[in-house]
Amino acid sequence: MVFADLIPSKEQYMTTLIKDLLHLRVLRLFEGKLISSRKMADEDSMYFETEDGLCREWLNAIYDSYHFYEGFETKEACEQYIHSSHYDEDKYVIICFLNMFYAVVYENTQHQQVIGKEISYYTKNNLFLVSERPPNNLTMKDRERLPVIPLIYYELLSFDTNIVFYHYVKETRSYTLAKAEDYLEYAVLLGITFKDCWYLCNTPYAIAHNRQILNMYFNKGHGFTVFGKYANAIAINPFQRLLYMPKERFEHYQMDIDNHRAPHRALPYREVRRYQDYMRTRPVEFTEPLQ
Repeated sequence: MVFADLIPSKEQYMTTLIKDLLHLRVLRLFEGKLISSRKMADEDSMYFETEDGLCREWLNAIYDSYHFYEGFETKEACEQYIHSSHYDEDKYVIICFLNMFYAVVYENTQHQQVIGKEISYYTKNNLFLVSERPPNNLTMKDRERLPVIPLIYYELLSFDTNIVFYHYVKETRSYTLAKAEDYLEYAVLLGITFKDCWYLCNTPYAIAHNRQILNMYFNKGHGFTVFGKYANAIAINPFQRLLYMPKERFEHYQMDIDNHRAPHRALPYREVRRYQDYMRTRPVEFTEPLQ
């Protein structure tokens, strides 16, 4: 990878991340133990865990959950792609991360794109798909842009403390520097395409254990492992929107967080086959033993 030398060691990363999360009050120290500002443990479901233990396990897994792919080598090359696309230039934000440039679209939960040098992510039919380039016929759906939990942005920031954002200015017809706080949801979306973490959902212990960690990233994140169980999955990857099924099979699942009754839905077998080639998978690793 071109930017491999820019990635800090795990020890350096953990030192920076924990310091930042304590400063941001995402984490707090209480009597020498770590606790989170978003409640991870409760008496009903996590009586067998401690808050400190959960926090440390979660923090220890973050570094290895990231798998980067190359962006465009220059801002000009990224802009050239945008100019050639079928979407308006002002829909894109350019993010420079680890000296690579990514074109990101975040209209709402139903229309999202992240464009790298040779890999692109995009939403379609409530799926999160991967191909060299998004299709040209993606439709814009009128949905409210919901606020995101910015945690993944801070995880990225510990890899690269100088993430830069560019937005399109119609008056000058150019991409100019933008404030990070105005485009955090774009950074979170970029980070999600890098993040590849599996959570077991095949035992009552795994469901209760992992649901609390997922609350750190998603509103009502506890629903993912329960959905995985009823989809007969062994594990779920909510960032890549994938299920790990028996016989080492991978399947997409649909996610619509605006649908409060059924935010997640497994695909019929015919649809599973149809989208089989539109996923980015690596060897599955779990933070706890497969039971």
